[in-house]
Amino acid sequence: MEEIKINQLGVIGVGFMGGGIAQVSAMAGLRVKIYDVRREAISKCLETISWSLAKLKSKGKFRGEIEEALKRIKPINQLEELNDAELVIEAIYENVQVKQELLEKLGKILAPSAIIGSNTSSIPMTVLSQKLPFPENFIGTHFFGPVPLMALVELVMAPKTSEATLETIKAFVRTIGKTPIVVRKPSPGFLVNRIWFATALEALRCYNEGIGTPEDIDTGMRLGYGFSAGPFEVMDNAGLDVIAGVFRVLGAEPPEVIKKLIASGHLGRKTGQGFYRYGADGKKIPS
Repeated sequence: MEEIKINQLGVIGVGFMGGGIAQVSAMAGLRVKIYDVRREAISKCLETISWSLAKLKSKGKFRGEIEEALKRIKPINQLEELNDAELVIEAIYENVQVKQELLEKLGKILAPSAIIGSNTSSIPMTVLSQKLPFPENFIGTHFFGPVPLMALVELVMAPKTSEATLETIKAFVRTIGKTPIVVRKPSPGFLVNRIWFATALEALRCYNEGIGTPEDIDTGMRLGYGFSAGPFEVMDNAGLDVIAGVFRVLGAEPPEVIKKLIASGHLGRKTGQGFYRYGADGKKIPS
């Protein structure tokens, strides 16, 4: 396929990650259609984006007009309304079967030239690309959250992803102000999560052994090693349910402390509590 410039984007699943992807794309001047099976998620997403844009503008990190950016985001009621999208990124729950079913539907709706990106943090591209009619147009687009603040996007090649698709997505990622890195071979947890996993596992061991609190461990990694966020902050931001999935993909059972938090409904920032507690504005509440 020929390289195309992305002007019309579709985002499916507008929670913490999908909403962030829609926001940064609209900030960059792209037109974005958003879809979610949960209608209440759409209204919450738009409210969050409006709040985030105001926050970024007050700090001088967004120089555009808030209302103009919001106008570029269009909620839709049916997947079929994505038929004119040049790129669709799915950011739904980390469930293999649900993602496969969605991707199969998209393969029947989108034009043969359209690119499909999957914002999975751990599911192998080989598994997700099996039922797509144009597998050369499929690629993993692993954003890091919070998307408006994090600069990195992992581009994960599927077995048949074309170089043209890769170059088009690289250009898209740079257009929205992010930096792409490429994962060319199958790897549990891709690249960054595979490396990060070792740090998180050791941090959890130190916590379980009573050596340090999450706050002290995070502070140590930020100040001692220059991390922008410590391992417990990262886990809360990503969602502890997502982190549990990453552990399993990497061949390890999630630690008991994570299982207990999930069982209590404490998934991190998105539910207001994880290893830390968060206010309605998403800010961490000091302990």
